[in-house]
Amino acid sequence: MRNKIFGAVLLSLSLIGCRKESSTVLSYAFKDDMAFEEADSSFAAKFDVMWNGLNCNYALWDFEKEHGLDWDRVYDTYRPKFEELDKVDTLVSDKQLSELLTKVVAPLHDGHLNVQMKNHHSGGTVAVSPGATRVLSERKEELMQALSFNPVSSIQLFYQPNGYLLDYKHSNSLPLLSILEKVRDYVVDQANALEEKEHLNPEEASLLKAYKAFLEDFRENLLPLLDRGSEKALEYYNKMVLRYEYLSLPGLVAVNEKLLNYNMDITYALFKDNIAYLRISGFKVCPFIKYTEEIFGKDIDPDTQAIIDAVKAVWAGWFGAIQEHHAKGDLGGVIIDVRSNGGGMMADYPFVFGALLPSGGFRVTDARFKRGPGRYDYSPVLPQTMSTYEEEHATVTEPIVVLCNCYSVSMAEQTSMSAKLLENATLIGTRTWGGLSALASNESYSGNYAGHTGVEGETAVYCYTPEEVVISQDGKILEGYGIEPDIEVAFDVAAWDKGTGPDNQLDAALQHIRSKK
Repeated sequence: MRNKIFGAVLLSLSLIGCRKESSTVLSYAFKDDMAFEEADSSFAAKFDVMWNGLNCNYALWDFEKEHGLDWDRVYDTYRPKFEELDKVDTLVSDKQLSELLTKVVAPLHDGHLNVQMKNHHSGGTVAVSPGATRVLSERKEELMQALSFNPVSSIQLFYQPNGYLLDYKHSNSLPLLSILEKVRDYVVDQANALEEKEHLNPEEASLLKAYKAFLEDFRENLLPLLDRGSEKALEYYNKMVLRYEYLSLPGLVAVNEKLLNYNMDITYALFKDNIAYLRISGFKVCPFIKYTEEIFGKDIDPDTQAIIDAVKAVWAGWFGAIQEHHAKGDLGGVIIDVRSNGGGMMADYPFVFGALLPSGGFRVTDARFKRGPGRYDYSPVLPQTMSTYEEEHATVTEPIVVLCNCYSVSMAEQTSMSAKLLENATLIGTRTWGGLSALASNESYSGNYAGHTGVEGETAVYCYTPEEVVISQDGKILEGYGIEPDIEVAFDVAAWDKGTGPDNQLDAALQHIRSKK
């Protein structure tokens, strides 16, 4: 498959001005040695790969030009600075490389763009994102709050204990932390019980030693990995399952590594007045609802199946409540919470916002695609229709609210945009991230000339760019800016930190829906 695609994605390199001329046909989409080999040992060559790769693949050059960016001038300005790095006698640090690379890409508006560059001096890799740089610069305090705040905590700490809910379901598709907490508590209890004994027989002494070894392993090795991300933590946890299998600890079972790719929290709550609330931390619902067998295989182990069933039950609770109360005529409204949601799978649309709409699809935005290696080789602007829920269901005519904030990205923004297109829907919160355009795999490169420069983790340079530019129905490109809410409500951090009040953005959504009665 790769060889077939390779022939279709060879790119012509034509440099102008003071940039060196070349008639060599190079591919920046995959690991083409002619394009990437020199970059393994030269900072200037890395810059050339990045500049040429984006020159061929980036889909916003006309938009950037309108905003005053001259990509040719970027080359002339920064190529000499990368040449200087090749000449220094001291080692170039990751910080030096990151700061210089950030200056190069910071003016770009694409909200998904991620540029990675290996540092052959340090052996490390630096990654920069103009979207993150921009949001941190413009809205740092709000972003820090959005990254640290889990909207579901307000449900669990305020609304549920105080009787505001009629129904509630929550699940995590990778419940590693909850598994660990239960196992740890069991081991602590068992160890404490043994230590309270005056005399231990040899078997009990050996068991106590093993319990203490487990707790030390948990504290010193596994917990630090949890702080740095799920992948390494899951890998180490599964090794611990084998290491301590002889202890027969209740709940200490291996977790299917495929769940890592679809890790998310999902919460359904039915508020008084039958307002059905759904919160997902990322758009990864469809593997648990529709594409389970394709992703997890036919022979799913019982523990994984239990997790799949739990996630599906939360979604089914939300969807079922909407259908039941709409049929009764007492559905108050629907809230979809995409605050602090970094996006995910477009295939989720039918099961979230699309579950409220008629079957047959819904036009949310238009789009323009990169159709060739030339800087301005774009397709015409084309209407984009998102799939909606296919099975028989009622269309929601009651009030709908989508909650958003500055870390609502990508599919969360497609959902936010959807709310602005319906008369019975309202977008509440703060302006979104500004990264609406869809991403693609390397395999789709030959169709759109976009998506990747290089191979992540392999080539000296890697750039991840969308395959399209999303355009609102009124003709606006919102990359690097985001979607303005219909009703702006800033999160009240001070009130929440006191721990005595509700989530004011969620409260605003509830009040808005109730005001429509």
